[in-house]
This record gives sequence, C-alpha cells and structure tokens, in this order.
Amino acid sequence: MRIEQLQLFTNKGSFDSFSFESDSNNEIFKNLASSISDAFDVFSSHDISYFDKTCRSNMLNNLVVKKVQEKCVDARFNFVESLTNTRRSIGILDDTYIILFKKSPVANVRTNQDDLIKNQELNKHVIFLTYQVDEFWSELSKVEFQYFSSPGNVSYSYDISHLLEESISKLITPMEDTPAVG
Repeated sequence: MRIEQLQLFTNKGSFDSFSFESDSNNEIFKNLASSISDAFDVFSSHDISYFDKTCRSNMLNNLVVKKVQEKCVDARFNFVESLTNTRRSIGILDDTYIILFKKSPVANVRTNQDDLIKNQELNKHVIFLTYQVDEFWSELSKVEFQYFSSPGNVSYSYDISHLLEESISKLITPMEDTPAVG
C-alpha cells in the first residue's frame, strides 16, 4: 500500500543563496537597510534610559516594522501587516521568501510556532532580517539576513551592513572647526 500526502502548496525546494543575493534584489535590500536606519534614528531621538533591553528591543522593532511598511513599496515586495497590530508583520519577497524583522540575536521563547519557522516547515523560506546595536544602544553595528535550518542553527547569513553606509554617512558629519572663544 502506498500513502501519498497531498499538498495545497507546491514544495518550496532548497534554499538558493545565489538567487536570494541576486542583483535584482539590491534595490529592495537597500530600502530595507534604509528603513532600519531611519527607525534607529527615530528611536535614538528618545530618552531610553528608563527602559530595559526587552522593552527597548520591542520599541525599536515596532519602529522598524513601521518604516519598512512606509519605505519598502515594490511590486516584488509585499508587506503584510499583523492582524493583531504587533511586530509580527512580515515581508514577502517574490512570493518565495518570508522576511521577519528582529533585533539580533534572535532569541524567542521557544514555541511550536517558533519551531515551525526556524525548522523551515512553512511553504516558503523564512529569513530573518536582523539588526544589531552596540552595547550602549548608540549605533547600528550590523544588519544581516539569517536563515535558520533549526532553532539553534543559522545555516546562512548575508550581511548587508554596507548598504547602511549611505544612510549613516548623512548622520555622522564632522564638526566644523570653530575658533576658540576666549
């Protein structure tokens, strides 16, 4: 006897990093990096000294999601807002990749949903767009895509921090030499 499981969706196949990193995605990746930079700028304009790391992470992630929603408008990138108005909004790139936004390191409470995502048991490849801040929360230090093959194993990462250089260079301007008063 042969048992065959019918699937509603076609099999997603193996993750192809060359396809994901293709030049055709550069503009979308630039917009995503710029959105994160803009969100961090807004975040940095507030006094965060009263909040713990978890609260800061949530605040920053909410801003990232809002900026991605505002700035990443493309025929190939579909932003899907959370039904519960939380930071679980997602992006879908080329109807192939689900992009989740998360501060690095990605450390969720282990749930069945988290296991399904990180074990790649969905009908699309799930990639986390992560952003890292320095220990003082004063600057973005890294932006990268992470592909999990299991809850504890990042099997692929693609650093797009270099795309922040344009956004960061406009923020860091050298101080003009002013004559000393005295």
